[in-house]
Amino acid sequence: MAGHLRRYGGRPGPNFVCEIKTVCHNQRTEVYVGYSTAVRRPHRPGFTLIELLTVISIIALLIAILLPMLFSIKERGRRVVCLSNVRQFIVGIHLYADDNDARLPSGLSESGEDEHTPVLSRATRNALVEVIGSYDVLMCPWLGGPFTDPDGWFYSGYGYVIGYNYLGGHKGTPWPLLGMANAKWKSPQSTTDNPSLPIVTELNAWTAGERRTFAPHGPRGAILYHGDIGHGGIPSEQIGAAGGNIGLLDGSASWKQMADMKIYRGSRLHDTSGCFTAW
Repeated sequence: MAGHLRRYGGRPGPNFVCEIKTVCHNQRTEVYVGYSTAVRRPHRPGFTLIELLTVISIIALLIAILLPMLFSIKERGRRVVCLSNVRQFIVGIHLYADDNDARLPSGLSESGEDEHTPVLSRATRNALVEVIGSYDVLMCPWLGGPFTDPDGWFYSGYGYVIGYNYLGGHKGTPWPLLGMANAKWKSPQSTTDNPSLPIVTELNAWTAGERRTFAPHGPRGAILYHGDIGHGGIPSEQIGAAGGNIGLLDGSASWKQMADMKIYRGSRLHDTSGCFTAW
């Protein structure tokens, strides 16, 4: 084969590309060999699908580990706030008693002896707000509206539904067992009564007549349940209640697990359609 070979001095660099070109002229074949200056694009490494899925799995695992811890920290903060409210509530009760010959605020509703542990008459509520200085102490901040409405939750004919059970100044206790109730309670009437009697508790309560259930402390905060027509309120424990703070007449208060609580009547005259509560 006849042809011409062009020679280049030196060795081509790494960015040169070899080119071979063949040209035919009648029965003569010419082969040209040379190098161009085309630059190769650098190889940029990226994530493979497996690597990407691995990263996503790690992130999901971290979220699954950290979220429960975050909820737990927030719930502990809520419990501290409620514990402080219960103690301040008791201080207000004692301040009221100091001005009323050791007599505790009345637990009667505006319907008299048709009384309920989470309900205060307008007169009692106003008297407590005056000595405490704020309505905020009488409501659970986590239960939300209508408890936290600016004017409170007023239930016509009865009074204000507050965010706690107020157990002082009620009549006719211990009320007889009824329905779900498995324990009786005695209402203190003055600051000279048994100092170990409960006076304020958080509102783990439910009512079949209103189809409502309250649980101020669940796995992720307060839980409010409002059943459909024909389905009454169910016990707080069944919607995930964790427990609540219990305040005694002597001013002490502490947390109690739901599993250690007993069920009491929260309404005096109503049957099983009334309020039941746990502490």
